[in-house]
Amino acid sequence: MPSVLSTRLLSPSQKHLILNTGLSLTEYNFIQTKGISLPVSISEESYLNAIVTSQTTVDYIKDFKIQSCYCVGEKTASKLKSMGFEVKVIAETGQALAQKILEEYSKLSFTFFGSAKRRPELSEAFQKAHIPLIEIFVYDTLKTPKTFNRMFDAVLCFSPMGVESFFEGNPTSKSKLICIGETTAKQAKLYSDSVFVSTTTSVESVIVKAVKALSL
Repeated sequence: MPSVLSTRLLSPSQKHLILNTGLSLTEYNFIQTKGISLPVSISEESYLNAIVTSQTTVDYIKDFKIQSCYCVGEKTASKLKSMGFEVKVIAETGQALAQKILEEYSKLSFTFFGSAKRRPELSEAFQKAHIPLIEIFVYDTLKTPKTFNRMFDAVLCFSPMGVESFFEGNPTSKSKLICIGETTAKQAKLYSDSVFVSTTTSVESVIVKAVKALSL
């Protein structure tokens, strides 16, 4: 039975999706998040255009006053909408979101909400295009590496930092790395030549790609 390690805990339906294909599953959170203490004025301020690149961010800004959201991922968008936010743009990656904004909303100014360890690509694109961007970090992301004394046929990877954390604990791993997007895959390729990228940026798509990769 092929074995899969998920670098984050999965929902019950996601677990069933893996187990129903005949794969064995091990889970561990290779990264954790910790909220950052912010001045009260931050949450009381009104924001016209907010950039949200992760579902985790939504939990930390749920009480903020935001007019329009520009986000990465359908599930992030769905979570924002469920909390009453207007979602104006949805993109698959941070780079794709930056490109969309550059093409259609370059006259506006934006506020980014997210992790203190956010990837630099989006902010660099805004700086190059001279689009005003304020970054407000609402949480920090911490690596929690763990060593497994066994090999897995595939490892599900959901962020560049998750990849780093996995290899800190398992530097000799030869597992196939199944990544949720190109940014995560770019990091994974620093460690392995056996990298696969999901069709869309969803956990379910990563699982489907893992099943296909393990059948090769």
